Amino acid sequence: MQFENLIIGRIAVHEVFQRSDNREMRQPSYGATLEQLSPDARTAFRQRITDALAARTQSLAMTIQQSGPGSFIAEAHAIGGSTDEEFLAFSCRIADKLAATQLARSIPGGMVVVFDGTVGASNHRLVGVIKAETQAGFRRDTTVLEFIKNIFLTPATRLYKIGIMIQHDPANAVFENGWQAHVFDRNISLNNRETAAMYFYDSFLGCSFPADGAYETVKFFDLTKEFVKNSAEIPSSKKRDVMDSLFVFLRAEDAPTFTASQFSERYIPEAVRDPYETFLQARKFTSNAVVRDTSQMGNRLRRRRLSFGGDIELSASPQTLADKDKVEIKDITETLVEGEVQPVRWTQITIKEPPSGER
Repeated sequence: MQFENLIIGRIAVHEVFQRSDNREMRQPSYGATLEQLSPDARTAFRQRITDALAARTQSLAMTIQQSGPGSFIAEAHAIGGSTDEEFLAFSCRIADKLAATQLARSIPGGMVVVFDGTVGASNHRLVGVIKAETQAGFRRDTTVLEFIKNIFLTPATRLYKIGIMIQHDPANAVFENGWQAHVFDRNISLNNRETAAMYFYDSFLGCSFPADGAYETVKFFDLTKEFVKNSAEIPSSKKRDVMDSLFVFLRAEDAPTFTASQFSERYIPEAVRDPYETFLQARKFTSNAVVRDTSQMGNRLRRRRLSFGGDIELSASPQTLADKDKVEIKDITETLVEGEVQPVRWTQITIKEPPSGER
């Protein structure tokens, strides 16, 4: 969405704090009144928001997932037509909600700007919030214009995040359908969404990334590979089988969609299926069907390279490695030395093809 004709209405500024050493939430410091910006400050404020949300690599439309009582969108919807006093009270609740969702001790405090306004030719109502981690020593008692500069201008700024809800269909009583969510995060990148602060877009704003087959396919591949690699319950020989199956599952199967459960039931050893599914849930991978889209997999599915020791490498297509009639890989755990059984860690590779040349 193009953020054209953005008009900023009311603005309230509060401060939230890092959790104490015992991880207890510290009460935010609330602004006592709405901010009265000069024309120059209001123009700078509007322009910086527009520039940030136009940064396609760091700004994404998101899906509204949480819309029940107390959710950000329910609160935003309720303040339509509110008085200034009611808006200020709403903004204080938003600061409380942000402080409550910053559970990790590592999340720093910062300034919280809550604002409303309109956007677009049809003047759609919007409600927005900015969380800014500003330079050391900056406090609420500086001037509003200085505060705006500290939010948006580097290198004074460290990090900032913006969440905006736009009511594009006032007649629709279902929040998820009547409102649109847009999130800007300085840490986010289009191809690596995991760098976005989950506490901000998920717990605080109640949003999630929209369904995206290409992204979800890559995420499924990476998460499954990570789980298999780190699982102590899967023998190394079985790990290779699972990885071969993962390559074939994504590349060779014809079904337009897949689920993690399908892969788990077919290829994950039964003893670790529950830990595998728990791992995916903890990493927020969907349990719904995903469109099978390998367009962003790059070279990951073209060839597999298995390394042995320091400088021995076997390279082949996933289908070839999965075909036991062509390649057979076997772990050798013991051998006879002068008539006695000795433990070893060897790999026996049988290639059932004649040599075809040298590179």
